[in-house]
Amino acid sequence: MNPPDINPPDMITLGIIGDGHHARALRDHGAPLGRIRLVDTPRRAWRDIATDRALAAVLVDLPGAAGLAAITAALAAGKIVLSTPSPAHSADEVASLRAAAIAGGGTLLPGGELVYGEAARRGLAAIADPAFGRLTSLYIAIRQPRGPGDVLDDLAPEAVAFIAAAIPDAFPSVRVNAGALFSGDRDSAVILLRSANDVVVTIELARCLPASLSAPGLGEIEIDAIGTAQAVRITPLDSAVRIHRDAGNDARPWLDAAVLAMLREVEAPPADGIDRAARHQALVAAIRAAAG
Repeated sequence: MNPPDINPPDMITLGIIGDGHHARALRDHGAPLGRIRLVDTPRRAWRDIATDRALAAVLVDLPGAAGLAAITAALAAGKIVLSTPSPAHSADEVASLRAAAIAGGGTLLPGGELVYGEAARRGLAAIADPAFGRLTSLYIAIRQPRGPGDVLDDLAPEAVAFIAAAIPDAFPSVRVNAGALFSGDRDSAVILLRSANDVVVTIELARCLPASLSAPGLGEIEIDAIGTAQAVRITPLDSAVRIHRDAGNDARPWLDAAVLAMLREVEAPPADGIDRAARHQALVAAIRAAAG
């Protein structure tokens, strides 16, 4: 009897660029990844990984201009590219990513720690259930320990990815009140959105927690979604999604890191990755513009 092929022909080889939350979670994951075979070479330059012909896919978890350059190079090399939820900061950058994908045949899969986390995915499934009714309002709070960084750059894209997954509408009304309450950076923001179909969205972003408080990953997150028939409470640091209805309550437990759900799209990539990135960029840009 022949031994099983440890690298069957339908395996998808994936490399890692960067050292963010997704990269660390993937490197630390000890269980098999299905059809995905991880090829991790952290000492190699990102340009070599992005253009390596032996890799069918890459996870790019680099911040700023370097991340955008790595994504662009990998798309131009024809790869499936997992990225942060809003890899582009402007319409011109979205256009550059689209051009690279068209020229090289690559596929962009914008991810996100919040929207692809097990708790949020189960919450989104509950919101999409006809039993939930029509979504009328959505509240998202992301709180992190005090420290440097602009919350509109660092945290708003994560919130926007969840909003875009829950609400297909455009957002003609965007209001932002942001400032520095705990440090010299813009560490706090309240964002009010109203969709074209009158869904009201409130977002609170703050680096306000004491350093002694353990808040792994994105930090302390609360999401409340109110529908005409049910309400859903999502708290990723808790152990379950809470569904509330007049007849009683329900808890749906969750497991696993967000990057594992992102990997599932590598096996069957959707065709709208660039469009998702463009929609995220446009809404994040509107939030930044409203903040002044």
